[in-house]
Amino acid sequence: MSNYAVIGFGCAGYHAAKTLRECCPDAQIDVYSNTSDAPENPMLTTYYVAGKIGRDGVFPLGKKEDIIRELGIRLYEDTPVRHVKARERTVVLPDGTERRYDDIVLAAGSHPLVPPIPGKPEKGVLVMRTVQDADRLLEAIRGGIRSALVIGASWVGIKVVEALYAHGVPSILADMAPRIFPTATLPEVAEEIHRRLEEKGVKLLFGRGIASMREEPDGIVSVFTDGSEVKSDIVALCLGVRPTVDYVDKDEVELGRGIRVDRHMRTSVPHIYAAGDCCEAEELVLGQYMPVNLWANAAVQGDLAGRNIAGYPDEYQGNFIHNITHFLDMDFIGLGDNRAEGERIHYRAPEGWQIDLILRDGKLACVNILENTLMSGPLKAALLKRITTPESQLGLDTILALREAGLPEEIITKIEGDCHDDA
Repeated sequence: MSNYAVIGFGCAGYHAAKTLRECCPDAQIDVYSNTSDAPENPMLTTYYVAGKIGRDGVFPLGKKEDIIRELGIRLYEDTPVRHVKARERTVVLPDGTERRYDDIVLAAGSHPLVPPIPGKPEKGVLVMRTVQDADRLLEAIRGGIRSALVIGASWVGIKVVEALYAHGVPSILADMAPRIFPTATLPEVAEEIHRRLEEKGVKLLFGRGIASMREEPDGIVSVFTDGSEVKSDIVALCLGVRPTVDYVDKDEVELGRGIRVDRHMRTSVPHIYAAGDCCEAEELVLGQYMPVNLWANAAVQGDLAGRNIAGYPDEYQGNFIHNITHFLDMDFIGLGDNRAEGERIHYRAPEGWQIDLILRDGKLACVNILENTLMSGPLKAALLKRITTPESQLGLDTILALREAGLPEEIITKIEGDCHDDA
């Protein structure tokens, strides 16, 4: 009987175990989790804090007991793996116990980045990643906080601001970058988002990093690199995440920021696979190996790891960083490389939505959209096609979808290029 280990019980780990069970009904599948919870979606934690969903809604794959029964797995709760001896295919537990497996899937996800900040107090400085983090923020809100500083104008940061706004807690959003979502927004689009946030009473502090903190009787004082200070009841650090790889020996397994994998989700060591936020695979827009921290991406990678282990070869087609987020009555969609140079196209529709594009060498390179979610799917398809099959047509379905979403014909013609007339 084959025996497999899955390190991590998030989206990637769940899908790896699920596919292994479907392909290998008689296999033993051991799953190691550092919590006692079911797989959770980190991006739903702020919806829970804001009151848009209940606590159970953070666990979209179901109850832990149901998953254990349906997948027939042996789940080791609250059992963080101390070390994986990759070449020996051995998992080492905190008490020193060692277990050997036929194949291992590394799917430990990622964790919040918390840099060393001089003077940072033990209480009142929060992060947002797990349901326990959300519980702590809710506890602070219910305790009567009057102000909050959110450091990090990221996707998580803006959702924390939104959750605080829902409870009537004034907040300041700060970042050392010059604008919100700096890896996705174009400057003109960011300016419009800034204007709308300030209209809602959110104060913005950009272009300054956090230098130190100090605790005072009536709050936490955050000191920035320009010398300015902000006093608040709590501080939320939303500075991004890092792949969780501390249990992996870099002398055995090839690492970048994460665990490097090929198109079969194989690491540099035979029989060791990786999936989800902890790994880096091919990112299509930049042509680099990097983590793509998306729930759907983790599901695909986990499934592929399971299929390839089970003897059903399949390849990861690659992905690119794309962001679709709703916050404070706004919808923002960012696709592609916002650092690209090329022809800039701006369009503001009579209905109020707007789109900004960059065409590099006549091909779509970057998309920013405000307030038109219908545009997301067809433009992602257009960008993906330009990357994977640059000489091919967009396809009639994509063109019709863009027309239906309200994109003017002249912009569709620009995106389609010389092939547009064939549609």
